[in-house]
Amino acid sequence: MANPYEIFDALAECVYVSDLDTHEMYLNGSAERLVGDWRGRTCYDVVLGKDAPCEFCNNHELSADAFVTWAHYNEKFGRHYLLKDKVVDWEGRPARFEVAFDMTAEQEQRRALETKLGLETLLVHCAMKLQNIDGFAGDMTSVLQMIGEFMEADRVYLFQVSPDGTSFSNSHEWCAEGVVPQIDELQNMDLHFVTQWMPLFLKRETIVVKNLEDLRETSPNEYEMLAPQGITTLVDAPLLVEGELIGSIGVDNPAAIHLDHCGEFFSSLSYFLSMELERYRTKERFRQLSFTDTLTGLGNRNRFIADVEELDAAGPRNGFGVVYVDMNGLKDINDRDGHARGDRALIAAGSALADALPGAYVYRMGGDEFLAIVKDVSADGFDALVETVRARLSDASCPMAMGLHYAAEPCLVDEAVRWADGAMYEDKRAYYSSHAASARYRG
Repeated sequence: MANPYEIFDALAECVYVSDLDTHEMYLNGSAERLVGDWRGRTCYDVVLGKDAPCEFCNNHELSADAFVTWAHYNEKFGRHYLLKDKVVDWEGRPARFEVAFDMTAEQEQRRALETKLGLETLLVHCAMKLQNIDGFAGDMTSVLQMIGEFMEADRVYLFQVSPDGTSFSNSHEWCAEGVVPQIDELQNMDLHFVTQWMPLFLKRETIVVKNLEDLRETSPNEYEMLAPQGITTLVDAPLLVEGELIGSIGVDNPAAIHLDHCGEFFSSLSYFLSMELERYRTKERFRQLSFTDTLTGLGNRNRFIADVEELDAAGPRNGFGVVYVDMNGLKDINDRDGHARGDRALIAAGSALADALPGAYVYRMGGDEFLAIVKDVSADGFDALVETVRARLSDASCPMAMGLHYAAEPCLVDEAVRWADGAMYEDKRAYYSSHAASARYRG
């Protein structure tokens, strides 16, 4: 007798009928083209590649009254299906009748949209957390973790280019559970490892590698660096400030669904992060200017205040010395030879003091006053340094009043500075008492 279900051979959808007890089956033409030879085999073998009935089989839920509709991802064929099932009479026996609608394209489109929306949300969260970061020294762990967990990646990381532009180092890294960290192995790497990528980085282009083996011939240096790390796919985006490559941010082995979309995400994230790093660099530049005496290049009073607060935060200390000096006769030089000559005298005095005290905190406190704090020095060592200071100042033709204090007993640095300041003014008063003709006489 002709099979009544042969009519379904004309359908584009896959249709099959299987006996509820024996699982013997019939497939229409569309299903046969998908699975190949099916005759004499069971539904669980043909459709799912199993050797026993499926653990999720819903035969017990089916009836002849209405279709049961459900969704299923078929791992054997890598397809998403919307399934409609009911019980029918098949040659006198109850059988499962199923129509499978291939929803893979729709499902992938939906997942792609969800991924894109998820990445956009992730970008906003990352941008918020990265606001006002403390440059590369800032804590970016939570940001890297958010990215890594969302993308189901092995690693997310930041690289920083060295100040001289010859090497790069892994400065921040997040790793998924069970993934071996690479940060200690990726320090001071020569830039020749990314020679093929440099032109792209400098054009703000994001590198997307979908198969590392593709780099074996085209980018051998990059391949040599990446292969030992167990990387098969990656995305890496440059960080540029004022056109200068300062680093990159990237991800290793993200889930396939994210790999197709995260290139755009990292391009946007790197652009935002670059702007934040540029803003931080500008802020640091202004901060340094606010801490630097523009004439001598020494620290200024702002720098002194900040340093003393930091030093005294640890409490009283000993074994340090303070040198407080004031140039004698600066007003006379300015009046007689002009302020340019006076400025040169101040520059010479500052250089002499800094040269005589390498490693010390040296400041121009304002006007003609200079201060130095020498840490971790013995009393004899401090005395020897003071003699060097006197000699250097004399060689530079910089007459100075000088006040000294050596902290043999614990005290705050601020207290030692006040004592040295007082001693300097006594020396200054003695100088002007013996030079009454000076324009800056102090009685």
